[in-house]
Amino acid sequence: MRPTAVALALLCAAIAGSAGARHRGGGQPPGEFDYYVLSLSWSPAFCLDAPGAAECNGPRRYGFIVHGLWPQYESGSPQHCAGRHRVPEEAVRGIIDLMPARSLIEHEWSVHGTCSGLEPMDFFALVRRAYREAVVPQLTTQSVEQPTAAIADDFLRANPRMPAAALVVTCTGEGAPRLREVRLCLTRELVARECSPFVMRAACRARTVIVPPIR
Repeated sequence: MRPTAVALALLCAAIAGSAGARHRGGGQPPGEFDYYVLSLSWSPAFCLDAPGAAECNGPRRYGFIVHGLWPQYESGSPQHCAGRHRVPEEAVRGIIDLMPARSLIEHEWSVHGTCSGLEPMDFFALVRRAYREAVVPQLTTQSVEQPTAAIADDFLRANPRMPAAALVVTCTGEGAPRLREVRLCLTRELVARECSPFVMRAACRARTVIVPPIR
């Protein structure tokens, strides 16, 4: 596999491994879902597993990047709701600063964006709006071990109107766990709301996590 293909395969495995089960693929009507999950991936941790990925080799060093904006049922999530046509170049250029790999953008559109009921340009505009409206705190530039709850607290302090149950911190599951993602549950109008038990099951169970530094 080319490095970008390896990176995407690892990313897909992480999604499948942490999201639980009951993904409903193919046949769900686009636009029929209950809420969104905005998934923010901690890029330095991802780059330890996929050093050949596009986001890990350019001049810019990322902290949190947008993994995706996922339509969600209260129990389960729709996937692959429509054809897998390519994302227009204009849409790619408009979001690649937040989702810094074409393969990630196209994958997220195919699996999740097609279930939003929106066209690609409108969907990725919504992704940008969701990211802009959530205040993403700055994490350390030095590798540290932090209480998992402290990462959630950083987000809650930065977003005082966000319910504590509206976010989920996820981590790697083997050895010394590393911070993987922070997932924010949002209404269809992008207002923070409590996550359903299906999303909460992905929460990191470790008391502390390693936060690899931005380099």
